[in-house]
Amino acid sequence: MALKKKKKKHPAKKAAKKKILRRPQKKKAAKAARSPLRKVGRTKNKLMVRSTKAQIKKEGLHIVYLGLGSNVGDREEYIEQAIFLLGKAPGIKVVARSQNYETEAEGVGDQPPFLNAVVEIETTVMPHKLLSAVQEIETTLGREREAEWGPRTIDLDILLYDDEIISDDKLQIPHPLLHERTFVLRPLAEIAPDAVHPILERSIRELYEEKKLEAGEKYDDELPGFKEIKGGVVDDFERW
Repeated sequence: MALKKKKKKHPAKKAAKKKILRRPQKKKAAKAARSPLRKVGRTKNKLMVRSTKAQIKKEGLHIVYLGLGSNVGDREEYIEQAIFLLGKAPGIKVVARSQNYETEAEGVGDQPPFLNAVVEIETTVMPHKLLSAVQEIETTLGREREAEWGPRTIDLDILLYDDEIISDDKLQIPHPLLHERTFVLRPLAEIAPDAVHPILERSIRELYEEKKLEAGEKYDDELPGFKEIKGGVVDDFERW
């Protein structure tokens, strides 16, 4: 009995299939280039290995999200150095990071635009000691505190620490402006969309989507920056 010959794929059809597969990727890249919160810099360390829930419980680890920002000097390098130093600090393991996003500066005077990112860490360090650790990293990288919301080489903020709620003279968790800052919500939603704000009892995804809806027709991924859609500023943490 004669064996059936394997039907060869036509080379022209194969080439056409590859061409079709490439088109969505090019379109996506073009859209990203037009985004107001532009993705900037290296992303090879975007995601690392998270511990399992069993490991976290057994080892007494806490899940924490930190916001990073820089608008002085080599902004990308400052963010990379901050993440590197976090990973070297005792009791801290960096397990995930967002991409870098460029946004218009908010705060004092005319400032250069910021690069912003968010990292997820697993840590055994308690909240106030963690605050001291991140402030030490800021000092190491040349952070000066001459003006509130002024230019800075690096800014590290504790956004969420498990589902803890802390409010004292030195530390406020969750960060009191977390739900108002689109430039923080977007990178946080990238790596932890289902994380829940312990006071508002809403997911980060919901808070981010709400900020876009508040802007209505003004919000568009092609706007030059989020400065145009900034909502009200909340300075009184206790109003919650």
